[in-house]
Amino acid sequence: MLVSPCVKSQDVLTQMQNGQDVNVVFKNQALGGIFVHSQGWGLFFRKAKILSIYKKWFWEIETATMHSDKEHKVQNSYYPDAAGYYFGKLNGMQAFRFGTGFYRMIWRKNDERCVEIDAVYAAGLSVAVTKPVYLEIIEATPNPDQVVLSSERYDPYNDTPDNIYGRASVFDGLGQLSFYSGGYARIGLNFDYANRHNTVKAIETGLELDAYPKQIPISKIESGLYSL
Repeated sequence: MLVSPCVKSQDVLTQMQNGQDVNVVFKNQALGGIFVHSQGWGLFFRKAKILSIYKKWFWEIETATMHSDKEHKVQNSYYPDAAGYYFGKLNGMQAFRFGTGFYRMIWRKNDERCVEIDAVYAAGLSVAVTKPVYLEIIEATPNPDQVVLSSERYDPYNDTPDNIYGRASVFDGLGQLSFYSGGYARIGLNFDYANRHNTVKAIETGLELDAYPKQIPISKIESGLYSL
């Protein structure tokens, strides 16, 4: 009676290590992936604790690029080899989210051919990090055929498409980062279509809101300032 459970446990562990499907009760779950949203894309990692067959609690870390819908990519028509840039863009922004939430089962997966549907909701801290945009500016010279470039922070009041050659190095401006603290909240549906009990393959869709007490300047185009 003492030997049999031990042998059985070793057998289950061996099966899992060999990549076989094993229908056992799990206590924890970890997953990560990539996502896209209306203003960019991002990466996430999520660690969940299985409280019951109907409910899971999790904590998560996300990072996402954020863009203004007013951005418009252009290129200096006089220099075909010039790099494209977003005219009017003041700062690049990256959002970092640290939060917690729950899965609540709506539709149970009765066998491996079914899809489990869970309601997902989460909330937590959102930190926006902005980096000023640097562009290669064409300097005035006595020789019109000579092109002299300098990497400068974009100045919406003095820089025009005529004197902008293209975008500068992505490393320019790293010493001028700004941080904005806020919060986020998300609701959605998770569709787990994995055909094995010990793996997770899922698609999640929903709505997410980031809120910050201070305005975050992203772009300045013609008549005004556009922010998230």
